[in-house]
Amino acid sequence: MYLLSILAIILCFVFVQCFQSAMGVWQFFDIGSMLFLVMLIIPIMVSAGLLRDLNNAFRLVFGKKKEVTLLAVKRAKLAVDTMIRISVCGSVFLLMLQLVVILHFMLDPASLGPNISMAFLTLLYAMVVCLLMIPIRAKLEQRILEYMPSCPEKEEETEEQEAAAL
Repeated sequence: MYLLSILAIILCFVFVQCFQSAMGVWQFFDIGSMLFLVMLIIPIMVSAGLLRDLNNAFRLVFGKKKEVTLLAVKRAKLAVDTMIRISVCGSVFLLMLQLVVILHFMLDPASLGPNISMAFLTLLYAMVVCLLMIPIRAKLEQRILEYMPSCPEKEEETEEQEAAAL
Protein backbone atom coordinates (compact mmCIF):
# COMPACT_ATOMS: atom_id res chain seq x y z
CA MET A 1 0.00 0.00 0.00
CA TYR A 2 2.93 2.33 0.62
CA LEU A 3 3.85 2.07 -3.05
CA LEU A 4 0.53 3.74 -3.77
CA SER A 5 1.79 6.90 -2.01
CA ILE A 6 4.98 6.86 -4.04
CA LEU A 7 3.01 6.31 -7.24
CA ALA A 8 0.71 9.26 -6.43
CA ILE A 9 3.70 11.57 -5.99
CA ILE A 10 5.26 10.39 -9.25
CA LEU A 11 1.95 10.89 -11.05
CA CYS A 12 1.80 14.47 -9.78
CA PHE A 13 5.19 15.14 -11.36
CA VAL A 14 4.04 13.51 -14.60
CA PHE A 15 0.81 15.54 -14.72
CA VAL A 16 2.71 18.76 -14.14
CA GLN A 17 5.01 17.77 -16.99
CA CYS A 18 2.00 17.13 -19.25
CA PHE A 19 0.32 20.44 -18.50
CA GLN A 20 3.50 22.51 -18.36
CA SER A 21 5.14 21.30 -21.54
CA ALA A 22 7.80 24.03 -21.48
CA MET A 23 9.30 22.53 -18.32
CA GLY A 24 11.14 19.23 -18.43
CA VAL A 25 11.00 16.57 -15.75
CA TRP A 26 14.73 16.90 -15.17
CA GLN A 27 14.25 20.49 -14.04
CA PHE A 28 12.67 19.10 -10.86
CA PHE A 29 15.97 17.48 -9.87
CA ASP A 30 18.73 19.37 -8.15
CA ILE A 31 21.35 17.34 -6.33
CA GLY A 32 22.51 20.37 -4.36
CA SER A 33 19.05 20.99 -2.89
CA MET A 34 18.69 17.32 -1.99
CA LEU A 35 22.09 17.31 -0.31
CA PHE A 36 21.29 20.50 1.63
CA LEU A 37 18.18 18.89 3.02
CA VAL A 38 19.89 15.59 3.87
CA MET A 39 22.82 17.43 5.47
CA LEU A 40 20.33 19.23 7.68
CA ILE A 41 18.05 16.31 8.57
CA ILE A 42 20.64 13.67 9.52
CA PRO A 43 22.73 15.72 12.00
CA ILE A 44 19.61 17.03 13.74
CA MET A 45 18.15 13.53 14.00
CA VAL A 46 21.48 12.29 15.41
CA SER A 47 21.67 15.15 17.90
CA ALA A 48 18.08 14.44 18.99
CA GLY A 49 19.03 10.78 19.46
CA LEU A 50 16.30 9.62 17.11
CA LEU A 51 18.14 8.28 14.06
CA ARG A 52 18.04 4.70 15.37
CA ASP A 53 14.34 5.12 16.19
CA LEU A 54 13.69 6.38 12.65
CA ASN A 55 15.36 3.25 11.30
CA ASN A 56 13.21 1.23 13.70
CA ALA A 57 10.10 3.00 12.36
CA PHE A 58 10.82 1.70 8.87
CA ARG A 59 11.39 -1.79 10.25
CA LEU A 60 8.13 -1.69 12.20
CA VAL A 61 6.10 -0.55 9.21
CA PHE A 62 7.74 -2.49 6.38
CA GLY A 63 9.19 -5.48 8.21
CA LYS A 64 7.53 -8.62 9.43
CA LYS A 65 4.97 -8.20 12.17
CA LYS A 66 6.72 -8.99 15.41
CA GLU A 67 6.05 -8.17 19.00
CA VAL A 68 7.57 -4.90 20.11
CA THR A 69 7.05 -2.81 23.16
CA LEU A 70 4.70 0.14 23.22
CA LEU A 71 7.67 2.34 24.09
CA ALA A 72 9.52 1.28 20.92
CA VAL A 73 6.51 2.12 18.75
CA LYS A 74 6.04 5.49 20.46
CA ARG A 75 9.73 6.32 20.02
CA ALA A 76 9.49 5.36 16.33
CA LYS A 77 6.46 7.62 15.92
CA LEU A 78 8.31 10.44 17.69
CA ALA A 79 11.22 9.99 15.28
CA VAL A 80 8.89 10.19 12.26
CA ASP A 81 7.15 13.26 13.67
CA THR A 82 10.52 14.88 14.33
CA MET A 83 11.71 14.12 10.81
CA ILE A 84 8.58 15.71 9.35
CA ARG A 85 9.12 18.83 11.47
CA ILE A 86 12.82 19.01 10.60
CA SER A 87 12.02 18.64 6.91
CA VAL A 88 9.51 21.48 6.93
CA CYS A 89 11.46 23.85 9.17
CA GLY A 90 14.78 22.99 7.56
CA SER A 91 13.48 23.51 4.04
CA VAL A 92 12.04 26.92 4.91
CA PHE A 93 15.35 27.82 6.54
CA LEU A 94 17.30 26.69 3.46
CA LEU A 95 14.88 28.47 1.13
CA MET A 96 15.33 31.74 3.02
CA LEU A 97 19.09 31.27 3.06
CA GLN A 98 19.19 30.64 -0.68
CA LEU A 99 16.91 33.61 -1.40
CA VAL A 100 19.15 35.94 0.60
CA VAL A 101 22.18 34.78 -1.39
CA ILE A 102 20.29 35.07 -4.70
CA LEU A 103 19.06 38.57 -3.97
CA HIS A 104 22.46 39.67 -2.68
CA PHE A 105 24.23 38.64 -5.88
CA MET A 106 21.47 39.68 -8.27
CA LEU A 107 23.51 41.11 -11.13
CA ASP A 108 21.47 39.62 -13.95
CA PRO A 109 17.68 40.01 -13.52
CA ALA A 110 17.10 37.42 -16.25
CA SER A 111 18.61 34.70 -14.05
CA LEU A 112 16.37 35.60 -11.11
CA GLY A 113 13.51 33.28 -12.13
CA PRO A 114 15.59 30.13 -12.63
CA ASN A 115 17.60 30.78 -9.46
CA ILE A 116 14.50 31.28 -7.34
CA SER A 117 12.88 28.17 -8.80
CA MET A 118 15.98 26.17 -7.86
CA ALA A 119 15.78 27.58 -4.34
CA PHE A 120 12.17 26.42 -4.04
CA LEU A 121 13.19 22.86 -4.93
CA THR A 122 14.41 22.40 -1.36
CA LEU A 123 10.91 23.15 -0.12
CA LEU A 124 9.46 20.80 -2.74
CA TYR A 125 11.74 17.96 -1.64
CA ALA A 126 10.80 18.52 1.99
CA MET A 127 7.12 18.28 1.09
CA VAL A 128 7.79 15.02 -0.76
CA VAL A 129 9.56 13.70 2.36
CA CYS A 130 6.56 14.74 4.47
CA LEU A 131 4.11 13.10 2.08
CA LEU A 132 6.11 9.89 2.20
CA MET A 133 6.38 9.94 5.99
CA ILE A 134 2.68 10.56 6.70
CA PRO A 135 1.61 6.96 5.87
CA ILE A 136 4.44 5.63 8.04
CA ARG A 137 3.27 7.87 10.87
CA ALA A 138 -0.30 6.63 10.41
CA LYS A 139 0.80 2.98 10.56
CA LEU A 140 2.74 3.64 13.76
CA GLU A 141 -0.29 5.41 15.22
CA GLN A 142 -2.36 2.32 14.40
CA ARG A 143 0.17 0.14 16.20
CA ILE A 144 -0.04 2.41 19.24
CA LEU A 145 -3.84 2.22 19.19
CA GLU A 146 -3.63 -1.58 19.16
CA TYR A 147 -1.98 -1.36 22.57
CA MET A 148 -4.75 0.83 23.98
CA PRO A 149 -7.29 -0.87 26.24
CA SER A 150 -10.65 -1.40 24.64
CA CYS A 151 -13.46 1.03 25.28
CA PRO A 152 -16.17 0.27 27.92
CA GLU A 153 -18.81 -0.50 25.27
CA LYS A 154 -16.64 -3.25 23.81
CA GLU A 155 -15.99 -4.68 27.26
CA GLU A 156 -19.75 -4.79 27.93
CA GLU A 157 -20.37 -6.49 24.56
CA THR A 158 -17.68 -9.06 25.31
CA GLU A 159 -19.16 -9.74 28.75
CA GLU A 160 -22.65 -10.12 27.23
CA GLN A 161 -21.33 -12.53 24.60
CA GLU A 162 -19.54 -14.57 27.25
CA ALA A 163 -22.71 -14.65 29.40
CA ALA A 164 -24.81 -15.72 26.42
CA ALA A 165 -22.32 -18.47 25.59
CA LEU A 166 -22.70 -19.95 29.10
